[in-house]
Amino acid sequence: MSHILFVALTLLAPAPAARSATAPARPATAPTRPASPVVVVSGGDLHVGDGTVVKNATVVVRDGKFAGVGGPELAASAPADALRIDAAGKVVTPGLVACDNQLGLVEIDLEGSTHDDARAGDHPVRAAYDASRAFHAESSLIQVQAIGGVTTAAVAPAGGLLSGQVAWVDLVHGDHRGALAKAGVALDGNLGHSFGGSRAAALAKLHEVLSDAQVFRGRKDAYERAQTRPFAAHALDLQALQPTLAGQIPLTLSADRASDILAALDLAKEYKLRLVIVGGSEAWKVAPELAAAKVPVIVQPSRNLPSSFDTLGARLDNAALLAAAGVPVVIAWLDDSHNLRNITQEAGIAVANGLPWATALRAITLEPALAYGQGATHGSVAVGKVANLVVWSGDPLELSSRPTDVLVRGRAIPMVSRQTLLRDRYRSLDKFGGGKSTKSTDARPRPDTGAAATTAAPPQK
Repeated sequence: MSHILFVALTLLAPAPAARSATAPARPATAPTRPASPVVVVSGGDLHVGDGTVVKNATVVVRDGKFAGVGGPELAASAPADALRIDAAGKVVTPGLVACDNQLGLVEIDLEGSTHDDARAGDHPVRAAYDASRAFHAESSLIQVQAIGGVTTAAVAPAGGLLSGQVAWVDLVHGDHRGALAKAGVALDGNLGHSFGGSRAAALAKLHEVLSDAQVFRGRKDAYERAQTRPFAAHALDLQALQPTLAGQIPLTLSADRASDILAALDLAKEYKLRLVIVGGSEAWKVAPELAAAKVPVIVQPSRNLPSSFDTLGARLDNAALLAAAGVPVVIAWLDDSHNLRNITQEAGIAVANGLPWATALRAITLEPALAYGQGATHGSVAVGKVANLVVWSGDPLELSSRPTDVLVRGRAIPMVSRQTLLRDRYRSLDKFGGGKSTKSTDARPRPDTGAAATTAAPPQK
C-alpha cells in the first residue's frame, strides 16, 4: 500500500525544474501557434452536430466565431495570413460538451484541500452557491480533457438537495477571466435519499423551498422588515431560485429510480419548471412520460449494472430506448472529472446498443447545449456560434481515433497536457535491469522536437 501511495504522490506532485544539472527544464506547456485573426479548416468530412454532413468541407473562423461553412471555394477566398489546418481524410465535429461534472472545482479526489465543489454545512438548500466563482482555470485536468476533444463543460456543484448554480465554461486553460462563457445556466439538485433519510422527505423539502421562494418573490420588503414567517432557506438561496421558478434556466435533477423521475416530472409540472434528469438509469421505464414533457435525460451508457436499489433497472440500451421514444438524450461521463474525454467511448457504447450514430454525436455536442439553454452559441458548427471545433483522425466514437487539432474559441490549442509531458519525460528510461528502452510508441509529435515515433499506439484512456 505504501508503494502505491508513493507512486500516486509522485505523479501528482509538481514537476521539478530539472532532473539534474545537465537536464534542461521542460516547458509547462507546448509553444502555442501564433495567433491569427482567421483560421481555415478544410478538406474533411464535417459533421455539423444536427445530423448534417458536409463532404470536403471548409470551415472559416474569424475572431473566435464561425464565419463561414461550405465547400472548397471558401478556402480559396481566405486571407493569405490565415492559419490553415488540413483536414483531408479526417472527420471534423463541433467541440464536445461534458455535462454535470466538477472540472476546475476538484483537482484530487482524495485531497480535501483541492475541493471547491460544495458549500460547507448541513443545510440541504445551497441554491446561492455559484460554481463559476470557484472555477480554477489553471487546473491540470482542463488540458487533459481539451486535447481529448472536450471544449466546453457544464460545471456543477455537489451535495445537498439543491446543490447550487451550474457554470458554462469553455476549456481555455489558464484564462481565469475568459474561460467562463456564462454563469448560472442551471440549478443543480439531487433526489433519492438526499435529505431526511427518505425520498419522501426530500420531495417534501423541495416543495417547501419552492413554495417559500414563490412567497419570497412577492414579499421581499416584508421579509427585510421581519414581517414574514420563517422560510425554509436563506434569503440568498431563495433569491437564487427565482430564475428557475421563472423558467429562465433548467433544474438539473439527479434521479435514477423510475418513481423518482415521475415525482420530478410532477414537481416540474406543478411549479412550471424546465427539468433535466441526470443519471436516469431507469428512465427507459418512463420514456413516454419524459417524451411528452420534452424533458432531456443525461445518461452514462456504461452504467448498465445496478450500483444501488435505485438502479436495479439499469441497462445498456437505455439511451437507444429513450431516443426511440422521442426523449432528448445527452451522453455524459458522470463518474469523475479526470476522464470527461471518455464521453466519446460512452457514445460508442450507446451506438453498439442501438442508438443511431448521428444521434450519439448529437448527444455529446448539440443536445447538451440545448439542454442547458446554450444552443444559440454552442453545440454545432454554424455561422455566428463560438468556434469550438475538433479534427479527428477517424470516427470520433472509435477508440482508435484521436483528435489531431482542437480549436477552443477559434484558437488552436497546443496538443499537450500534464499527462503527455509525464509520458515524454520518461519515454527514454531504461527498463529495470534490462537495458532496453521503453520509448513510447505514440505517433503524436513530441512538443519539444516535433519528432514522431514510427508505430501508432492506442489512444489514452
